[in-house]
Amino acid sequence: MSIHSGQAAERGRLGGGHRWRGLAGLILVISLLTSTGRVHAATDWDAALDTINDLYSNYSALQTTLKNDSSKLQQLRKQNTAAQKSVKTRLQAVDRALLDRLQNEADTIRKKHAPLLDQYTTLGKQAAAARKVKDLKAAALLDLKRNRLKASATAARADVKVKADALAAARKQTAARIKPVKDALATVSELKKQITSSNKTLSTAQKARSEADKGYNAAVKQGNAVAAAAEMKASYSQMASIQTLQQTLYTLEQKVAQALRTAESKLPN
Repeated sequence: MSIHSGQAAERGRLGGGHRWRGLAGLILVISLLTSTGRVHAATDWDAALDTINDLYSNYSALQTTLKNDSSKLQQLRKQNTAAQKSVKTRLQAVDRALLDRLQNEADTIRKKHAPLLDQYTTLGKQAAAARKVKDLKAAALLDLKRNRLKASATAARADVKVKADALAAARKQTAARIKPVKDALATVSELKKQITSSNKTLSTAQKARSEADKGYNAAVKQGNAVAAAAEMKASYSQMASIQTLQQTLYTLEQKVAQALRTAESKLPN
C-alpha cells in the first residue's frame, strides 16, 4: 500500500467518525427536546390539578351559599307578592260600599230621566232644523212641545246633576284618603323596575356559568386537566358575580317589603 493510499484511508475513517458523532449529537438534542416537552406538559397538568384542588373547596362552599341565598330571595319575593296583593285588595275596598251606592243612584236617576231629556233635546234639534228651512209653522209647533217639557227637563237635569256631583265628591275624597297608599305603591313600582333590570343581568351571568360548567364537564371527559381548570375558574368567577347580584336583589326586595309595610300602614280604617 502506498503512503497516499494509507492517508486516504485514514481520512475516510476520520470523516466517518465525524459523521457518526454529528448524528449522535442530533439524536441527543431531539431526545432532550422531547423530554423537555414532556416535562412542560407534566408541569402544566400538575399545575391544573393543583388549581382544581385549591379551588374545589371554595367552589363548593360558594355553590352552597348561592343556593341558600337564592332560597332566601325567593321566599322574600313570595312574601312581597302576597303582601302587595293584599294591599291592593284592601285599597280597592276603601269606600267601596259608598262609591257603589252613589254610582248606582247616579245611574238610576240618569236612566229614569233619559227618555224625557232625550225627547226635550230632540225637539230642540227638530225646531232648529225647521227654522233653517224656514218652516216656521213646524218650528212653532215643535217649540210649543219642547217648552211644555222645559220645567220637567230642568228639574230632571238638576236631579241628575245632584247625584253626579255627590259621586264625584265622594271619589275625590276617597282619592285623597288613599293617596299616601298609592305613593308607597309607586315606590314599589320603581323598585320593581330595578329588580327586573337586575334579574336580566343575573340571567346573563347564570347562562355564562352554565356554559363554563358544560365546558368543565367536557374537559373532564376528555381527560384535559388544563381546560377543566380554566373552565372551573370561569364558572367560579361567574358564581361570584351571581352572589353579588343575588345580594343586590335581596336588598331591593327588602326595600319593597318596607314600602309595602308603609302602604299597609297608610290604609284608611
